[in-house]
Amino acid sequence: MINNKISKAVRLAIAFGAASTAAFSASSIAAEEGVEKVERIQVTGSRIKRVDMEGPSPVQVFNKLTIEASGTETIADFLIKSNIAGPGIDTADDTLAQGGGEASFATKGLGAAYTIFLVNGNRLPGTPTGGSASPDINQIPIAAVERIEYLSDGASAIYGADAVAGVINIITKKDFEGLNVSAQYGQSAEGDAGTTSLQMVTGISSDRGNVMFSADFYKRESVKATDRPLIGSAIAPNGTDSRSPTGFPGTWIEKDFSESFPVAGCPEGNIRPTTIVDSGTECSYDFAALYQAFPYIEKFNIFTRGEYNVSDDLSVWAEGRTSRTQTEVRNGAAPAPFTLVGADNEENPYGRDMYIIRRTVEAGPRARDQVNSTTGFATGLEYSLTDDIYVDAKYQKSWARQSSVGVGGQISKKALTAAIAAGDIKLTSANSFEDFEAISVATHRQGEFEEQIMNLGISGTLPFELGDEAVGFALGAEVREEQYFDVTDIAQQSQDIAGGAASNGRGSKDTDSFYLELNARPIEMVEISAAVRSDSIKTTLSDLGSETTYKLAIAVRPTDTLLIRTSYGTGFKAPTLGNLYLDESFGVVKAIDTKACAADAGQCSTREIRSLSGGNPDLKPETSKSYGLGFAWDVDFVEGLSVTADYWNFEVSDKIGSLGVQEILNNESDYPELVNRIGGRIAHPDAFVKSNLQNLAEQSGSGIDYNVNYTFDTSLGTVIAGVRASQLLSSEEQTSAIQPLCEEKGTTSEAEWSSSFYTSITSDNWGANVNVRYVGETVDHEGGLTSGTCDFAKPETRLAVDSYTQVDLSGHYYITESVKFSAGVRNLFDEEPPFSTVAGGGWPWYDQSLYDNMGRFYYTKIELSF
Repeated sequence: MINNKISKAVRLAIAFGAASTAAFSASSIAAEEGVEKVERIQVTGSRIKRVDMEGPSPVQVFNKLTIEASGTETIADFLIKSNIAGPGIDTADDTLAQGGGEASFATKGLGAAYTIFLVNGNRLPGTPTGGSASPDINQIPIAAVERIEYLSDGASAIYGADAVAGVINIITKKDFEGLNVSAQYGQSAEGDAGTTSLQMVTGISSDRGNVMFSADFYKRESVKATDRPLIGSAIAPNGTDSRSPTGFPGTWIEKDFSESFPVAGCPEGNIRPTTIVDSGTECSYDFAALYQAFPYIEKFNIFTRGEYNVSDDLSVWAEGRTSRTQTEVRNGAAPAPFTLVGADNEENPYGRDMYIIRRTVEAGPRARDQVNSTTGFATGLEYSLTDDIYVDAKYQKSWARQSSVGVGGQISKKALTAAIAAGDIKLTSANSFEDFEAISVATHRQGEFEEQIMNLGISGTLPFELGDEAVGFALGAEVREEQYFDVTDIAQQSQDIAGGAASNGRGSKDTDSFYLELNARPIEMVEISAAVRSDSIKTTLSDLGSETTYKLAIAVRPTDTLLIRTSYGTGFKAPTLGNLYLDESFGVVKAIDTKACAADAGQCSTREIRSLSGGNPDLKPETSKSYGLGFAWDVDFVEGLSVTADYWNFEVSDKIGSLGVQEILNNESDYPELVNRIGGRIAHPDAFVKSNLQNLAEQSGSGIDYNVNYTFDTSLGTVIAGVRASQLLSSEEQTSAIQPLCEEKGTTSEAEWSSSFYTSITSDNWGANVNVRYVGETVDHEGGLTSGTCDFAKPETRLAVDSYTQVDLSGHYYITESVKFSAGVRNLFDEEPPFSTVAGGGWPWYDQSLYDNMGRFYYTKIELSF
């Protein structure tokens, strides 16, 4: 066990240091206290135990005080509002996401699959939705969390595939004793989004071991899109019209697609110039009114962990978790398919064969109930061969499951066509709900992602010294097995559901790994860390080969309070199972038909275009290299002030992605095989653009993470003030092999600055906190890039996207020693998300991965400790 004074120093450093503890050295404290031996501790970013909290790799720490002061009820909500969050996040509130209730995390302008998530060093599984490698990060009760550590270095040489953007390690409470229960309730200033959160954590601890158990329950009522700004209409504040061309009572279209006419009775405000054929007008549909800004969500999590020292040489541990999330998602009414109406049909006023398109508003919104659940356990042991050599072994297995059931508004296209032919469904007038209920289908989608990992390692110090200290090492092997399936019912597989798109997928992937890590101090002030890892990957259908990655990091301590560090490493990201084995399916995206626009200026509006996409079993791993340089300084002449700054830089090659529909249309002469026009038209019911996954591009980025933390005492209490800031210096992306690397910093969702300012004061029985979140301004451009250049295809569409500042207040008061009352306001000044015409593909007119649209939100909390 760690000496009590050292253990206390570690806890204080974590509690108040937040980002790093540059000057903290357990060995130096031990020397000052006259302690002969200091036990080594595990730090994120290395498998070698060490005596220093701070090493060659930069680690940001979000302690439990920071998490509690935020007032957030889930891990995802806390991380998404942090300075390290970037675009590409799927939130539990994402209006258009298929994984309803799931939440992922992304940083550095890379997607969620480029960051590994660990719990106490154990990897979380991916999700069955599309075979994604990124886990649902809301699996752990927030009450169980002691701190969250973010390793911002590329770390494939330590943790394997996918650690390109870094690693997030959720550290849970371990030596907790007693019982803590809390209840929190909140609602928005609009009087909706009622949110209830119940949390509990209990534990016992002794010299031989400890056990901790935690559970939480979270429920939030839904919020209609029409009750929030921006998202409530498909017509943007600047007039950009994203309404669907498939409205009610519908639009007549000439059989040769030359002209369109609104059906009689179409509301005047819904009639607009056609977006689907050459000329005419159409009856549009504002689908946004039936969507939700926030779906109903109900979540239950359990986590438990125990450790036991069998003897002085042998310790064992085990942990388990389970979670269940239920969401109710409501979307706009389904569009009916193109229907050919004969000249003699009594509803056809034109006396010639015509197509008609319309919206099945009588059937109501498309409703989907979804349940996501996860179960996992891990167990392991550590055996001391000698005082300095340890053998550790662990096994973990996890399941993530998903069930989605369509409970309303899912219309069978075959049944609808038959009902129209039989005269049971009228084309141009309203039908009863019962008429459509008869042709509705209860859709089903089931999925499971299963993962098991076995690891055997040996670590400690080698029997020789380099300089004055022995060389530390870690050597081991790991086997990781993944398999998933994601299947839908026959109706969805056969594309029979109006306005619905779904695809199946299943596959497996096995990874065998060997790793070696060394750590040495050739002289007292210099620490060198080196790691190498080999990963061999086989999938259901192919052998992806082996990837060898390495990392070298150096830390220099010119003084006791200053650490300078640098690192260089390589990495890789394996294709996800969904990347490899997801079946092709159709979807609808909004894009400009560049070819038609060039021929006729009247054809330059954004249109709904069918896209065909899916996996590719021939994909190969992406490769990357990264390097960094930074410092951590406990300022000598200002007691309590610490400063860190870490520069990071990465390059990714053979990046997996699909050509965007807009880019394909902009460069149709280069990709003629991907554009399937009908009669020269892309806005045709049978036309589509094919956009499957490929290894096609490169991406690079660089930035600096800053942290300033100042702790001092006043007559009122202890004050902690500081700022966490991330500055994006460059974000270059190549969207295809024929495009150059183009700078995206400052464009959609790629703000130069993202910051969190915090101030808290804590006294004996009360405390108060102010947190300010800032995201810098950006610029939108519609229409993509011009072929072979970094020039915007439609520079006249430039739109400045405002910066965003959110202020949160919270405070607490101890009514008695064991009763704590807290209250707070999130988004005190009711800041709206910045308007964007491009983020998220247009509507809902803001980037849901970076901002929510809740507005001002009040909450209170009562907490009991025993």
